[in-house]
Amino acid sequence: MKHYDQVLFVCTANTFLSPVAEGIYRYNALDWMPKGISRGLVVLFEEPINPKCNLLLTKNNFDISGHNQSRQLTEEDLTEDSLILTMTLSEKVKLIEQFEHEDNVYTIGEFVGEDTDIVVPSSGEDEKYRECFEELVMRVNKVIGKLEKLYKEI
Repeated sequence: MKHYDQVLFVCTANTFLSPVAEGIYRYNALDWMPKGISRGLVVLFEEPINPKCNLLLTKNNFDISGHNQSRQLTEEDLTEDSLILTMTLSEKVKLIEQFEHEDNVYTIGEFVGEDTDIVVPSSGEDEKYRECFEELVMRVNKVIGKLEKLYKEI
């Protein structure tokens, strides 16, 4: 079993999905687990986190106060001890092509044994954002459970 120093959540712009995943992970992960961070594949300039994202996190007692601006994924983020989880297969492919880095790169669904992507809702409906948020909570908690199980086997 690989020992990870960090769990890196990656989405396209780092304004909704990956910061939400980071916030959920930081809140629910055990103290001894790897740190959680998030980055975007295409961050041309820093942007604030999506307001719907902030509202959902706040309503559910998740804190991402340390992450109030989007951040670009860099080569330095991709260490050999990073578990890298993208939200979609296309983001995984783009990351591998852009950085020529394949080690420990999975979609979040792939890592937890599910084959579907998580995408930002195409409509601005609050209900769609809530459903997406709930799916992320479920998947991130599965990531935590898998890491806990794998680390206990060491």
